[in-house]
Amino acid sequence: MHPAARSGTMGPSREGAPMPKYVILADHTPDICPSANARTRARAMEGIGQQLPKLAEAAGITFDVMPLHLDPGHRSVAVVDAPNIEAVTKLVFDTGMSQWNTVEVVPTTPVSELMQRVNDFPIVFD
Repeated sequence: MHPAARSGTMGPSREGAPMPKYVILADHTPDICPSANARTRARAMEGIGQQLPKLAEAAGITFDVMPLHLDPGHRSVAVVDAPNIEAVTKLVFDTGMSQWNTVEVVPTTPVSELMQRVNDFPIVFD
């Protein structure tokens, strides 16, 4: 079980049990930015602009934070509730995000849960 699933701080699943949260980080270079590259723009408009809501719903994914562009660079971030990391990875592939971005999907744990477990970790530095 994902550590965050035990905390009950995640979004509800369709069955009422909590689902883990994942952060999606995406970076690309200026030369393949949808604002500057015609091929990337067409794929982004299709995958993110049109298909994202339908693909997310089909995968059982809901957005806590819809994709946000981190201005003025070439990076975006989103936070999702998903049944598992594989569902998030599939969404990244199906929308084409990985075709013009380096994408990282990161599972999360609420800091409050980590603080409850901090004494379980061995001390490595005095």
